[in-house]
Amino acid sequence: MEKFKNKIKYSFNSKASSYDKYSLVQREVANRLCERLSSIKIKPLNILDIGCGTGYLSNSLYNLFPDASITCLDISFNMLNEVYKKNPKLNCVLSDAENMPFKNNAFDLVVSSFTLHWCDEVERIFSDIHRFLKDKGLFLFTTVGPSTLQELRDAYSFVDEEQHINTFSDMHLYGDSLLKHGFHDPVMDIENIVIEYNSFKDVLSSLKKTGANTVIGQKPKAITKSSYYKLAENYPLNDTNKRLPVTYEMIYGLAWKNNLKSNENIGVIPIKNI
Repeated sequence: MEKFKNKIKYSFNSKASSYDKYSLVQREVANRLCERLSSIKIKPLNILDIGCGTGYLSNSLYNLFPDASITCLDISFNMLNEVYKKNPKLNCVLSDAENMPFKNNAFDLVVSSFTLHWCDEVERIFSDIHRFLKDKGLFLFTTVGPSTLQELRDAYSFVDEEQHINTFSDMHLYGDSLLKHGFHDPVMDIENIVIEYNSFKDVLSSLKKTGANTVIGQKPKAITKSSYYKLAENYPLNDTNKRLPVTYEMIYGLAWKNNLKSNENIGVIPIKNI
């Protein structure tokens, strides 16, 4: 696992300068996460952003909660350097999400977007977050589900039988884990976000330039010319505009540290009531 962590670190370090230009989905999901957060009656003074990347979500939280102290955690030094250049008032911590260095009851709000699917020990992360949160603290996250990059996965089936796309966990596994580690009234939901590109080259570039092309348990391999043409030939097209779709199955999760007397703080239905 340590070798894989080093691959992730290297990938995101090398793509930090290009990440903002190509992270269209990541920014859109961060915006939607903040929209959900703005409808909740909460005024956090201490916020933790796990897997902050270049700090787009962290800066959005800074604007949403100007009186809060915001801590940005990431495994990539170069990503954190981009955070600091954007906003030196944010607190940057270089750390693995599976070994976070915080004290108990340190945060009112913990957020994480587009990070958990890179982690092997999500159970440990959820346990740590529960400890880090103060009473009635809130944990809000996004990650990707099984249908993510389904078009590229299907195209690769015409090339060989090897794994070229990561396997992503189902929404219900995250909900079960939240309950297991003491969170109350978890709320889980999903939506598909589809981004379309003009060419297959643009599809691959969007993944490479954000560091999202690392495959767990696989050594990096260059795509041969014949494989590239076969992938491009079998990649699905939108029949209407002839553009190439890339699907992201987005999982949204929300849970509280302690049980609230009512759900008046948020207009959604707890998972246990569905």
